[in-house]
Amino acid sequence: MIKFVAILLSVVGFNFVVSFTTSSQPQELEVEFSNSAVAIESGQPVFSKGTKIWITNPKKEEIKLYLNEEEKEINEEKIDLSKITNLVEGTYTLVVNTNADEKVFGFTIQ
Repeated sequence: MIKFVAILLSVVGFNFVVSFTTSSQPQELEVEFSNSAVAIESGQPVFSKGTKIWITNPKKEEIKLYLNEEEKEINEEKIDLSKITNLVEGTYTLVVNTNADEKVFGFTIQ
């Protein structure tokens, strides 16, 4: 009886892990930073100089990026924002705009 319960629990646990890993693929736009924030100023995260920023676009839909006053149109799956813009020290507002959604991120590079 104990072996049966142990086997049953391990099978249920394995099914949970498999379903969790397969369904955890991002379905929406995501903004990722290579480093953790070193501080918070005025409600915005502060990152160290040299931090890379990626935008994940799993649906490869047409998106418009506005970084302060710079505008780009992109439809790639993963965009390295650090390569297409020159991120020097300063405060930035990033707006990611799709046909269905608009996300705004504020951050500072020091």
